[in-house]
Amino acid sequence: MPQAWDTTTAARLRPDSPELEYVTSRWQLGDPVAITASTLSEISFGLCKASTTLPTLSHLPEGSDHPPNRPGHNPRASAAGAQRGWLKDQIAAGLIDVLPFEHRAADIAGALRARIPTPPPMPKRSKGRSKAEGRVAWMMDLQTSATVFVYGYDLVSADAHHPLIAKELSVLAPTAPALLIEAPPKF
Repeated sequence: MPQAWDTTTAARLRPDSPELEYVTSRWQLGDPVAITASTLSEISFGLCKASTTLPTLSHLPEGSDHPPNRPGHNPRASAAGAQRGWLKDQIAAGLIDVLPFEHRAADIAGALRARIPTPPPMPKRSKGRSKAEGRVAWMMDLQTSATVFVYGYDLVSADAHHPLIAKELSVLAPTAPALLIEAPPKF
């Protein structure tokens, strides 16, 4: 069955990573890994946020020749921007497919939101994520699940919410094939 990776899995893709080797081997076999447009949006948001709001290394002595002390230079921000460019290149080259969020997925995501409008309580909130950002992430989870369901892919995710969403999908569409949730590959 074709696989679509959610944000928790796809965000681990990096040059020279085991995830990239896995994705490349699937692509070579004619079974590329996909992400949804919603997943791409979440990853882009995180990388753009990291590339614009990270603090600079201002603790170095003024006038230091150390490159991170140059005004406007932030190595972590530069890395986030480079990672975003690299991911866009992989998508453009066809290594990763992007499943669009289209009218059927939008309708299903809306029905899911009506059934489960807010994320279930979690033991603790992600570090650095506000309640509002958590709710946006929940909407993205609904959109991702609906998109993967419409295209008939399995969803590869470490997110604790996706099995609940898959269960609600089986109630909404009892005669359709179930959305299967797979654990991310272990490397």
